[in-house]
Amino acid sequence: MVMVLIGTSHHDVTLDELDRLVAAKNGLAQRLVQSGDDFAGAVVLSTCNRFEIYLDLRRFHDAVETTTDTVAELAGLDKSFVVDAMRVVVGTSVAQHLFSVASGLESMVVGEDEIAGQVRQALAIGQREATTTPSLERLMQRALTTSKSVTSSTGLGAAGRSIVSVGLDIVEQRHGHVAGSRALVLGTGSYARVVVAALQRRGCSDIGIFSSSGRAAHFSQSHDVQTVEIDGLAAFLGTADVVVACSGAPHPLIDQALIEASGAARDRVLPVMDLALSPDVAPDVRVMPNIDLVDLNVIHEFAPREHSSAILEAQDIVLTAVRSFEELESGRSADHAIVAMRSHVMSIISEEIERIRHRVDPDTAEEVAKSLNRVSNVILHTPSVRAQELARTGDFAEYTRAVHTLFGIDVGAPERD
Repeated sequence: MVMVLIGTSHHDVTLDELDRLVAAKNGLAQRLVQSGDDFAGAVVLSTCNRFEIYLDLRRFHDAVETTTDTVAELAGLDKSFVVDAMRVVVGTSVAQHLFSVASGLESMVVGEDEIAGQVRQALAIGQREATTTPSLERLMQRALTTSKSVTSSTGLGAAGRSIVSVGLDIVEQRHGHVAGSRALVLGTGSYARVVVAALQRRGCSDIGIFSSSGRAAHFSQSHDVQTVEIDGLAAFLGTADVVVACSGAPHPLIDQALIEASGAARDRVLPVMDLALSPDVAPDVRVMPNIDLVDLNVIHEFAPREHSSAILEAQDIVLTAVRSFEELESGRSADHAIVAMRSHVMSIISEEIERIRHRVDPDTAEEVAKSLNRVSNVILHTPSVRAQELARTGDFAEYTRAVHTLFGIDVGAPERD
């Protein structure tokens, strides 16, 4: 089995190119796992600035080609574009990358606190769709544990720094505090929840929610905001002091015609934050003189740089976690040999105990059984520990030969756990 990452982020491609790839995310993991024996498991991590597929593979080369072919097909893209846009990472580097991502070290806003939740959500979706494996689950869970360690030990992201908070910082620097203002939020997904919470923390309590999918009323009931229906969208927009768009709809929700009809930017500058990877704001809005558009590219440009010492400390925590994870995973490769050896010895002991039961009284037989089990555990302890040590150092082949020579046991490849 081999762990592989195929993916890309804002470091590798433009956000427009990333948006085109993200169109393949729905059903991708299930499609891969069902495509053949090459794939044991798959988890898709899709955020506003990255698209990554974590794979547990039985065979490498064919699976990589199948993955890029499937992404190209689902997204309606040329395969050559997908191959050029997405990089392949194998082995230990996969854990190091994911642990860094979950800790916010690879984000637009270094130390952002939203990414760990997105990793957790990706794992939950994989579990729900039955596309994970024990190895992938351990990888994801250890990444989340590492993220917590980075936050608690370095303070990186402890202030709740995120793409949303940085975007609001830019808006407030340019247009004054949002406290006491009226805000229109487009969308009801996970980002919308973060946006509403951030606005409320800053003193903005007059918040309207619009959803093109009709989920605004349900969202409003649980978040103390008001619902904006489609027939009231222009009117609410006309009185809004700030707009935050994060719906992820397949088409823009705000265009020049809507803004002109609302009169929102007629006599004042209206700040509009567009946090959706697939933009909620149409291109014709960008050229309007009284619209100040703060999108992901602007946030990336103005995102503050964390203190270098905190980043270095966080990187050390990640590297330590990676080494520990790899040692534990390597040691697991000895489990099947240990089980085979213990099963062999225990079968001999069981036969002897059964033979004794026919010759002595039950109490004596029970004492003999306990004694033999204690002795076998003592005898097998050192070989078991040694097997895990050799597996971690890459010398496990010597151990399997020794087990065959001493016990006559053939230790084959481990079964899938």
